Amino acid sequence: MLEKSDVLVRRSKAEMLLYRIKHFSPAWFGMVMGTGISSAILVNYPFGAEWLRDIGIAFWAFATGLLIVFCIMSVLRHVLFPGTFKQVLLHPMQSMFLGCMPMGLSSVIADTIGIFGKSAVWPCYILWWIDLALSLACAWLLVFVGFVHHRRKEPAGLNAVILLPVVTLVVNSSTGSLIVEHLPDSWKPHMIVMTTLVWGNGEILAYAFTCVYCWRLLTGNMPAREMMISCFLPIGPLGQGAYGFLLNSQNLETYLVKHGYPILVQIPVFTYAGVIVAVVMVGFATFWLFCAVAGCLYYRPKRFGVSWWGLSFPVGTYALATNELGKVLDADSFRVVSCIVGSTVVLASFSLCIATFYFSVLRDNVFRNLEMEMEEFYPKPTALRDESDSV
Repeated sequence: MLEKSDVLVRRSKAEMLLYRIKHFSPAWFGMVMGTGISSAILVNYPFGAEWLRDIGIAFWAFATGLLIVFCIMSVLRHVLFPGTFKQVLLHPMQSMFLGCMPMGLSSVIADTIGIFGKSAVWPCYILWWIDLALSLACAWLLVFVGFVHHRRKEPAGLNAVILLPVVTLVVNSSTGSLIVEHLPDSWKPHMIVMTTLVWGNGEILAYAFTCVYCWRLLTGNMPAREMMISCFLPIGPLGQGAYGFLLNSQNLETYLVKHGYPILVQIPVFTYAGVIVAVVMVGFATFWLFCAVAGCLYYRPKRFGVSWWGLSFPVGTYALATNELGKVLDADSFRVVSCIVGSTVVLASFSLCIATFYFSVLRDNVFRNLEMEMEEFYPKPTALRDESDSV
C-alpha cells in the first residue's frame, strides 16, 4: 500500500513535468543545434584522432535524443494546452525560435550522414525533404506572419533572433550538400540544383535581415544584457553559408568532371569560385565574431537562459567553414583557426549542458523566465492571476 508521502511526491513530480511542458519553448531546439554542431566539429576535427570521433558520436547520440524528447514535449504542449501554438506564433520574440526546430533536425541529419556515410543516405535523404518543408514554412510563412502581425515600435524590439527563421534554409542547403556525394549519379543533378536554390534564397534573405539588424545597432545600440548572447547569431548565415557554398561548388565540379568536362581537373573553376565566396563570407563573419565577443566582455550577461545556446551553433559554423577552407586550400592556417574556434565551441556546449541541467532540471529558473516573458506579452486577467497566486 502506498504511503501518503509517496503519493504527494509523485503528484509533485507530475505537476513539475506538466509545468515544464506548458512553458516549453521552441528555443530549446537551440540545444539540439549546439550539441549537433559540436558533434560535426569533433568528427571532422582538423587534427583528428579516433577518441575525438568517439566523443563526437556521443554528442550526436545526445543531440538525437534531445531532438526526440523536445519534439514530444512540443506536441504534448500544444495538445494539453490548446492555444499555445497561436500564442507562440504571434509573439514577436518566441515565434522566431520556431526556426530552431528545422535547424536542429538539419544538424542531426548532417551528423548522421557524416558518421555513417552511404549506409544512412536514404533515411537522411527523406528526412532532408521533410526538413526542407519545415525550413520553407519558417522562412516564408513565419516571416510573412511577422510582416502582418508582429508589432515592433522601437529599435530595441529588433534583435538578431529575426535571423533564425531564414537561416533555416542556409543550414538545410549545406546538409543537402553533404548528402549529394553519397547519392547515385542520376540523383545528383536535381539535388545540386535544389541545394543551390535553397542556399541562394536563405542567404539573400539573411543579408537583408542582417542589414535591418545593423540599423537596429546604429539607432538603438547593443541589445540588453540578457539578450547579449544573440549578438553571435549573425555569424550563423555567414559561416554556414560559406561552408555550404564550398560544398556545393565542389559537388558541381565533381559531377561535371565525371560527365564530360575533364578540363575542370586542370582548371577547377567552380572550386576557385567557392573559395573566393567562402573567404569573403568568413571575413565578414569574423567581424561579427569580434563584435559579439567584445559586447559580451563589455556588458557581461549574467542571467542564464536557454537563449545562451545561441552561442554554440553560429560559432560552430565558423569552425566548419574554416576547416573546409583548410581542406580545399591545404592551408594549415585555416585548420589552426578551426581547431581553436571548434575546441572553444565544444567546451562551451559542454558547459552549457551542465548549466542547462542545473537551471532547468534541478531548478526551474529557465522555465520561469519563459513564463514571465509570455505573461508580459499576454497578461492574465486579474481574477485568474489572483487565483493562480493563491494556489
